[in-house]
Amino acid sequence: MQEEILSVITNFGCHGRCPYCVVRENGIDVPKTTLEGLDNLGFYLKKYNSKLISVSGGGDPLHNYREHKDYYSKLSDILNNNNCRLELHTSYINSDFPYSYCERVVYHLLDIKQLNEITRHGNEIVRAVFVVEDKFTIEDINTIAKFCKDRDSIDELSFRQLIGNDYKTQYHLHDYLKAGHKKDWYYIEQSDYNLYYVEGKIYTKFADIKGDK
Repeated sequence: MQEEILSVITNFGCHGRCPYCVVRENGIDVPKTTLEGLDNLGFYLKKYNSKLISVSGGGDPLHNYREHKDYYSKLSDILNNNNCRLELHTSYINSDFPYSYCERVVYHLLDIKQLNEITRHGNEIVRAVFVVEDKFTIEDINTIAKFCKDRDSIDELSFRQLIGNDYKTQYHLHDYLKAGHKKDWYYIEQSDYNLYYVEGKIYTKFADIKGDK
């Protein structure tokens, strides 16, 4: 049986600092995350033979983290009971979340200077991700790549394109980024790679969450 990766999509709110929010620009209504929303996760982990989940957001999964520790405690129990690993996607670098519990932590960064703040908390794989806005230059890309290569606390670097309204991908520096894929960085092109778990339901496309309450 093929192993599927489930992306658990959360909505605890958002810091609102990203200028390119795919959720906001496309009117995607991710339901508010509840503790009960995890009740079906174990069932789907078994159904899809999932041994790895990623947790990301309709906001940020670590927004107001201290108010949602019970959610992550329940999630941890479910993952342990199903021998499943965790990959966390967040823009919060300095939360008191136990990052070392994750197999991989993916930091979605808004500024090159934030690279200096990234540390490793245990044996987790650390990845930095940048959305390539129009203001990015080839020099910026190369500066980021060199910094990450020289930094012991960062294992992987990814770039991805901005997703505008109507769910349309922008293609700034596309050819240059694609040429460096799997050499100096990973270039992630927009696609629905995983299944999405949202408050007990499964979606095959992120855009399908639009309008669902």
